[in-house]
Amino acid sequence: MESQASSPGSLKSAKESSVSLASTKNETPTPSPVTVPTAPSAAVKTIEPVPDVDILTQTVAISMKSLYGIYAIELWCFNEETGKLENIALSNDIEGGTVEGLLLKRVTQEADEINRTYWNVDEAQESFNLLTDKSITGYVAPDPVSPGCGLPGVLWAEIGKYATTGINAGIHAIGNAIGHSAVSNEVHWREVDELANDPDQPYDERLQNLAKAGFTLASGIPFQVKNYRGMVIYFANPHGDPNRLNCDVNWQMIHHSSQLIGAAAAFRLSQKESNTFLKEITDQNWHKVKTKILTVMRFGGGLREKKRNDGAQATLRDGKQNRRRRSSLARLHEKSVQLRSDFKVTALQAKDDLQTKAHRWATKMHGGNAGIPPSFTWTQTLWSFVGVLATHSILSRLNYFIMTETADTSQLSLILAPLGALTTLQYNLSPAPASQPRNAIFAQVFAVTVANLISYIPFTAENAWFRTALAPAIVIPAMAKLGITHPPAGAAAIVFSSIKNQWAHMAIFLCGVSITIINAVLINNMSDKRQYPTSWPYLSRAKAKMFVKKNDR
Repeated sequence: MESQASSPGSLKSAKESSVSLASTKNETPTPSPVTVPTAPSAAVKTIEPVPDVDILTQTVAISMKSLYGIYAIELWCFNEETGKLENIALSNDIEGGTVEGLLLKRVTQEADEINRTYWNVDEAQESFNLLTDKSITGYVAPDPVSPGCGLPGVLWAEIGKYATTGINAGIHAIGNAIGHSAVSNEVHWREVDELANDPDQPYDERLQNLAKAGFTLASGIPFQVKNYRGMVIYFANPHGDPNRLNCDVNWQMIHHSSQLIGAAAAFRLSQKESNTFLKEITDQNWHKVKTKILTVMRFGGGLREKKRNDGAQATLRDGKQNRRRRSSLARLHEKSVQLRSDFKVTALQAKDDLQTKAHRWATKMHGGNAGIPPSFTWTQTLWSFVGVLATHSILSRLNYFIMTETADTSQLSLILAPLGALTTLQYNLSPAPASQPRNAIFAQVFAVTVANLISYIPFTAENAWFRTALAPAIVIPAMAKLGITHPPAGAAAIVFSSIKNQWAHMAIFLCGVSITIINAVLINNMSDKRQYPTSWPYLSRAKAKMFVKKNDR
């Protein structure tokens, strides 16, 4: 299914001109004209475009040939009117139709019929066929998706997370046509099977099949060509050499290929519109010529006489108009008319933009096509029950002990409400990023610290309520900016901004957070269907550094 690029152009040679001279053997030569060559004696080569070869197909074929470790790619364009991502076909089939979705460079190892080393190869082949074969029943088409839904929506929503300025910034014009969005120093790969198994994500059939078929590494690289923007999704081989896959040469090729493919897609769209426009002009011109010919044939010389009279009258009118334009008042009037006209055009454009945004806003409120996430099995529900019961038994007993010991002095307690939200995440949404220990610890420390500092702002008794509004307003957006989003921390910010002895309560509360994390790690990992946490990022980095130092020695 790998597309092949044809030759970019065909060569043709011009005819060589010849010089003819007249002469005889024993006679005086008679002067005869000499033909001077109008073209050089060497063949002149001209390049012409190859007919019936799509520029996007050629671009994709050339790009994929130069990439290392890539299974397939997809092209998605963002529709400004609907606010959804739409898949763009990258090649044509034998019958002349378009091939949607994945453009394969090679079959995944999991779905390879020759390589049957994987235990679920039959399931992988079934999912692979559902994604690539349009003729079978149950074919999963790449339908338009909303941002945040499905693999394209998730990758699109995460664009800018690793970039320095985001997709709409850092745009540099090349030939006044192509704008390149800022990119990071490497390609960041997303675990597709992790997204497919994440209960925090809406259920998406195509995402599930991508994970089962072996497309387990994906990265979305954005592009923007004027108002045409989208992304190219690359599916990498997870069994290959990660150092080669992520080397500077390969990631630069991936980024540049994305910009080139995006430009080719934008060019193809503009080319179709331009061809339609030129055809309309040709039809209009032919209609005008046809009308003139018929008119001349019908009216003959009378028409020419009428044209001469009309020409003389037009000349007189032009002279009068020119004299009027010399007047300063006339020029001022002309300027005012032009200003009014420009204002009307600007107002109409603003109206159109407002209507487009209002339509998109109303369309989004109708909801997308995401399905209902699957419910837990009874076994998983029992694990959640055991984990929550054990954790809150410890926390409630600890709270009772603290309240009893401090009843006559500082009246301290363990605040349990945010910890209830935390255990909900740990046992019902275990793989979700917001549930991980990194987010729980850093977000809670940050939220409680901000809430405690806000308590020092002098508020009157009538305005003290504003603390509980200001604390979450600062904490929640800041968590998103820092990449430590954790919903229970928003609740903690509200609670701690309205109590006394905040710093003592903070120490007790962080002990409670640590207890919930320890219990979640112990209980969740007893189940074969759960893993908590999904990673220890700082421990992994420390081990990697220690391993490098050991090898250097």
